[in-house]
Amino acid sequence: MARLLVAAGLCVAALACPPPTTAATADPAAALPDTLTWAPEVVVTASRYGAGVRLSQQDITAAELQDRLGAADLPLLLEDTPGLHATSDAGNGVGYTYLNIRGFDQKRVGVMINGIPLNDPEDHQVYWVDVPDLAASLEDVQVQRGITNSLGATTAVGGTVNLVTEQFDDEAGGRVALQGGSFGTWRGSVAWQTGPVGDGFSSAARWSRIVSDGYRDRTGSRLWGAFWSGRWLGERHSLQANVYTGHEVSKHGWNAAAEADLLIDRRANPETYPHAVDDFRQPHYELHHRWALSDRVTLVQAAYLIHGEGFYENLKEGVRAGDYSLDRSLGIGADDEVDLVRRKLVDKDQLGWVPHLEIRHAGGRTILGGDLYDFHSDHHGDVLSVAGVADGLQGVDYYRYTGDKQARSVFVNTMYEVASGLTLIADLQLQHKRYAFRQAELGNFTGEDRHAYVVEYDWFNPKGGVHWELPARPWGGRAATYLHVGVTRREPTDGELYDTWYGPDDLGVAPLFRTSRGVDEDGDGDADYLQWSDPYVREEKAVDWELGWSWRGERLSWTLNGYWMDFTDEIVPYGAVDDEGAAIRGNAERTLHRGLELGLTARLADRHELRVAASRSWDEFDAYVATLDPDTWESGSFDYSGNPIPLFPRHLASVTLASDFGALDTRLRLRSVGRQHLDATGRGERTIDGYATLDVGAGLDLADLASGLRGARFSLDVRNLLGEEYETNGYWYDGRYLIPAAGRSIQSGVRVEF
Repeated sequence: MARLLVAAGLCVAALACPPPTTAATADPAAALPDTLTWAPEVVVTASRYGAGVRLSQQDITAAELQDRLGAADLPLLLEDTPGLHATSDAGNGVGYTYLNIRGFDQKRVGVMINGIPLNDPEDHQVYWVDVPDLAASLEDVQVQRGITNSLGATTAVGGTVNLVTEQFDDEAGGRVALQGGSFGTWRGSVAWQTGPVGDGFSSAARWSRIVSDGYRDRTGSRLWGAFWSGRWLGERHSLQANVYTGHEVSKHGWNAAAEADLLIDRRANPETYPHAVDDFRQPHYELHHRWALSDRVTLVQAAYLIHGEGFYENLKEGVRAGDYSLDRSLGIGADDEVDLVRRKLVDKDQLGWVPHLEIRHAGGRTILGGDLYDFHSDHHGDVLSVAGVADGLQGVDYYRYTGDKQARSVFVNTMYEVASGLTLIADLQLQHKRYAFRQAELGNFTGEDRHAYVVEYDWFNPKGGVHWELPARPWGGRAATYLHVGVTRREPTDGELYDTWYGPDDLGVAPLFRTSRGVDEDGDGDADYLQWSDPYVREEKAVDWELGWSWRGERLSWTLNGYWMDFTDEIVPYGAVDDEGAAIRGNAERTLHRGLELGLTARLADRHELRVAASRSWDEFDAYVATLDPDTWESGSFDYSGNPIPLFPRHLASVTLASDFGALDTRLRLRSVGRQHLDATGRGERTIDGYATLDVGAGLDLADLASGLRGARFSLDVRNLLGEEYETNGYWYDGRYLIPAAGRSIQSGVRVEF
């Protein structure tokens, strides 16, 4: 039975999961118990692959995160993962950061923390900046690539990032960290754990402050973050509460700079309004419960509340006064052009429940579960000032709309060992999602300029696979192979259901639906709003085939994974962005993604270890006829079948040499990213050039220098040592518009544990 759980690749929360194995471990399966045990961890880990599987996932431990930890946000800390690419609006990893897996953007990467979905239900984004320094409170991270199992309460196409917050120590203790470096960047953090304080209770807390000017002009950030956790352990029950929050104030860097401007100033930012800022908070509240109903049955469940509130502000020049209701509020002519400052605000709440019933039986185990949440958002906009209007403007509300989303799913995930080392896995999921949008009657948003719609989706997503651990020991090591196929679907975001360039805050713009009908709310015979149905942008469907091999020896281990992902109606970027920097997107009839991924660790000598993470992909349109000309943006018919899909790097590679000299350890990393296309035309000049960077780092345990410095460590990191000039993201709009990354940067710090 122990071998079954490792071979199937799932570490269920009802079991005491083994620590990560190394190449020298004789038999990682032996670390698993043959009978049910009571695990001290309360958080949900059932969506994770177990330690004995080395295929399409990467595990990053707390110690590794601490070695990488600086002011940069979590996506930058995960770059040494096959198939993972991270970008930063500010260019130095602070503020708004993003990750993609296998080229799929962050909207199609499922992110979970303690088994709870972190992606925003409306736009599917993950706002790492709203929970600053989250990495400092993590036990570990597992990055799963491709279509993963249904246990994670999220829809993932490119992969899943599975975060688990730090576990409790047996003794009281804490740590203090202070780091600083280039571009006015510094980070301070203090954390404390109580250890057991009687009657089964423990708690932990952490507070952080991060400040940076950003590499690009006017992209600075001022952030703070906090985390608290409390746990109670009983005889058959356990309960853990987590609260984590923060506050971010970041200047806008989402707009790419024209290539001509970058030739003059590498730090150019087209946003010049000095008060163009984001100001947001997103507190998270989690409650985890585990109940051992019997020796073989365990109920694991989590309830959560995620609240978000904040605004962003910017300058709009030469806009029509009537679009902002200034004709009604200030008596300005509706067609007059004005310069104004507007603020867009949002208030949102997501309340959810994630239950799993885990049943251990002869030959395997079965998990029955699901997830549900209710989400509500309230968006509105204010005009703060109008050029030439000195008096009488107290703030003009010019639009308001709400979004309500409900999601439900149920699943069964089962594993059965049909022969020694040969395990079958089946995962069947039913999903239902409903999103309701409605504009309020406000300002000039009345009659047929006011819109509403409801979209619903019902899906069946089957997945299955087989894992075989070879009985032989080729070349003296342990070998395994794995075949998996999975089906999943993803609905369009709220922005993909609205107009190509504009959104629900723009007057006179209708959502992207085929059919509308007028609704007379007050019975006066006139339509008070338009109810829309039959959206143009459809949900995307992916069928993912995965085939992998792994081998682990005493000094060498490697995994090689191949994938073939066949899409219907993939939602792809056209190659330009709207007025908020978001990619303009629509369906491609058929697309194909193929790739190879390699992870390798080699112990070169007692003091030196080589780590390799590499991927090569082929991403192309199988059948795609676009309706917009990327040069003139006029309607037409443009066949891009066979062309590369925009913003999918051709290759990713990271090679790290880590050396341990006792008190001193060093790291030398070479990172290479391949060419990316900016639009669907496939033209060579419409690309982001590939690049390679070299990073070096060192850590010194100060306790080895002086006994009074026990628990103290000094670190020094130099990123992009050779000062390579490169860009990580962008779009084509009658020329290349690119977001540059920082040149050479230095960061040093001290961490003290006590």
